[in-house]
Amino acid sequence: MSISVLLRNLGKLTANSVLEPRGSEVAIVCEKLRNEKLLKKGKIHPLHILVALETYKAGHGSRGKLWWRPDEDILEALDASFYKAFKTLEPTGKRFLLAVDVSASMTQKVLGSVLNASTVAATMCMVVARTEKDSHIVAFSHEMVLCPVMADMTLPQVLVKMYEIPVGTTDCSLPMIWAQKTQRAVDVFIVFTDNETFAGNTPPAAALREYREKMGIPAKLIVCGMTSNGFTVADPDDRGMLDICGFDTGALEVIRNFTLDLI
Repeated sequence: MSISVLLRNLGKLTANSVLEPRGSEVAIVCEKLRNEKLLKKGKIHPLHILVALETYKAGHGSRGKLWWRPDEDILEALDASFYKAFKTLEPTGKRFLLAVDVSASMTQKVLGSVLNASTVAATMCMVVARTEKDSHIVAFSHEMVLCPVMADMTLPQVLVKMYEIPVGTTDCSLPMIWAQKTQRAVDVFIVFTDNETFAGNTPPAAALREYREKMGIPAKLIVCGMTSNGFTVADPDDRGMLDICGFDTGALEVIRNFTLDLI
């Protein structure tokens, strides 16, 4: 059984008593989950693990037909696997600026996911902090403020840092305005919000164009409205802008390919 199939079926295997506490099968599964080579071979992203962890921890499937008692050893192995998965990620070599909405509404579940918006945003901040050398993470407060996410921080530590920042308006033009004002070289701007895509005096497309002109960088903008089922920030005539509604593991590939000019 491949690791991706295993991750999807942990609950079922436990519910059907294939995985029993302290059993030999549990030991084999835990060893697989902690195996960095298998994670790399299966192209497992930390978010894949996190979805599996939260689903398994819940003790029931999304439709409520299957119920199980989560095994502590498997939960521990999934937690370890989450951090190991970061080591298998390939850097893009691009300069990122991630701008994160820190409002209370980010505790809402992402469309089609067991994760909430703030957890997805925090994980993506960790991905960039751990894999991309030249990157910045900021949050929407009374103005754009730096969100100090270090490469060695755990997910709970990143979430605490986000919660400590006073909330401001999610104006999607602010990351480009801030980067231009502070002379930060950025190839890709990514905004993570729930569904708040408030536009201030400057439309995001105009702020991006001005940033490109002033800095001489063909920068791109991705806006992820993770609990939204429809919004428009991107200029449809601009190939360097992308709106993403909801957020699932498929969005990861879209972001990577868009960043690398593959789509």
